[in-house]
Amino acid sequence: MERITSDEAAGLVRSGDSVVISGSGGGHAVPEALLAALGQRFLATQQPRDITSISVVGIGDRAALGASHLAQEGLLKRAITSALVDSPGLVTMAANDTIEAYTLPQGVLSQLMREMAGGRPGLITKTGLNTFVDPRQQGARQSPSTEEMLVELMHIDGGEWLRFKPFPIDVAFLRGTTADEDGNVTMEQEAVLGEMLAMAQATRRAGGIVIVQVKRMARRGTLPPKQVKIPGILVDFVVVEAEQRQTYATDYDPSYAGELRVPLSEIRPLPFGPRKVIVRRAAMELYPHAVCNLGAGISTGLSTVAAEEDLLDSVILTNE
Repeated sequence: MERITSDEAAGLVRSGDSVVISGSGGGHAVPEALLAALGQRFLATQQPRDITSISVVGIGDRAALGASHLAQEGLLKRAITSALVDSPGLVTMAANDTIEAYTLPQGVLSQLMREMAGGRPGLITKTGLNTFVDPRQQGARQSPSTEEMLVELMHIDGGEWLRFKPFPIDVAFLRGTTADEDGNVTMEQEAVLGEMLAMAQATRRAGGIVIVQVKRMARRGTLPPKQVKIPGILVDFVVVEAEQRQTYATDYDPSYAGELRVPLSEIRPLPFGPRKVIVRRAAMELYPHAVCNLGAGISTGLSTVAAEEDLLDSVILTNE
């Protein structure tokens, strides 16, 4: 493992490379310094060109951060993600047919990383059948010039299935909290773990390089082995960003990292309005020991309402 700067990391990306990027919308485990450095390098040198960005979740603050650093004509050729909305620059480029764009199901992309890490021929699932993801419709393509089909219709035992094809990875931009001198990475201050390990494994299997942005360095042999999320054998380069924020909204919130659980009295109630009315109605469907998965949008308020009604210990809320 070699320690380098964010600018040096950006210099490792070549024209035509495919770059897989960790994290989730809102700055959760997003390697922001690496993305910013890559965007700045292109502004200064017009290199690299025609890269492909791959992220399981849309990444950005719905303004200028995250994948929006890459939303520059000539720098980006193709974007593969589950949501473009977090990076308005990508939305504009896709709408203007300036880039090739795909929006595949988030869970599919997550599991596809694991399949690629294992060297398997993609992910076979029924998810996406008879929707815009189906190759008989759009095949998840979101701009007119996007021609290559990343999804294939298959028939197995008389049933229809979709195969989501693997794709090449040349560089991984990942993030953790601490790295030791051997490149072992822990994520004790991160709000989400995501697909860090699978992304590193998939990149290495494809012969690519793995670059991890962290907040701090530790002495060799001092990290608790059970806390290591990316083993050093998978890490080529580490970039230390001392000012790394936990999310775009928080420097560090211990409850986001699971260090503690705040008292219910500390959770601010939702203000009264249409969103609260909707989630309160949804909360009426809860029952003891119910398992409820919360996606993005209005549904995130369900947890706040459950806290107000002292229901959190009676149900199990999971996150997408």
